Amino acid sequence: MAAGLSGMELARRAGVPQPTVSRVETGRRVADVEVVVRLLGGLELAPAELERLASVVREAYAGSVPRRVDAGVSFRRGLAVELERAASVVRSFEAMVVPGLLRTAGYVQAAKPVSAGDGVERSAVLGDEGRRFTFVISEHVLRTWPGSGACMPGQLAHLVAVAGRPNVRLGVVPAGVGVDSGWSGVPLHGFTLYDEAAVTVETFTRELTLTGEADVRAYVEIFKGFARSAVFGDEALGLVERAGRDLGKALGSIH
Repeated sequence: MAAGLSGMELARRAGVPQPTVSRVETGRRVADVEVVVRLLGGLELAPAELERLASVVREAYAGSVPRRVDAGVSFRRGLAVELERAASVVRSFEAMVVPGLLRTAGYVQAAKPVSAGDGVERSAVLGDEGRRFTFVISEHVLRTWPGSGACMPGQLAHLVAVAGRPNVRLGVVPAGVGVDSGWSGVPLHGFTLYDEAAVTVETFTRELTLTGEADVRAYVEIFKGFARSAVFGDEALGLVERAGRDLGKALGSIH
């Protein structure tokens, strides 16, 4: 009104439909904040005033934008490898497969591979003694054979060797022991936590990374629940070694 412009003339100057001007005039939200900024530009304001109002509008939109349902979710392939290289504390749970950081080349080849990071050299990550790694696996992991099973003796020996590192803890949930994470009484899937900043879940077709605070907090509690059901130290190594002996007998009878 101070500029002496009709709604139609302002719309023409800003390059927007006239009903858009009416929406803004009556305090209704338009989808794109830059439409409002263009309307401000059509008023021929002093540069400082235009900049001030544009800033107010952008801040208002940023503060009131609805949260997207996929906020905190990434499907970018290979992100897990980047996260594991940067995290100070890595915690991984698997119910059926060997955790990615513990897989031997033979296991990867037999599993065809399991995840996006299997083609990348990852073993050096475990060599950084300034970082801590905790792996909790179901005993089923030790007794599930990818391919012919020929890779498993080497894989099981590797688990024993890695578990001896000062910065690595290996826990095994014995077969027949119930787990209770507070969220689910069964391990629905494997996952890996990176500090308390992100969690990754591998599906058959995608690598899912969650960074929402509530999601990460939930998975931290789930991991703690599974870890309470696991045995560590000599007991865990005893289960690995027993699985190796049983595997040797089984493979000997097959081949």
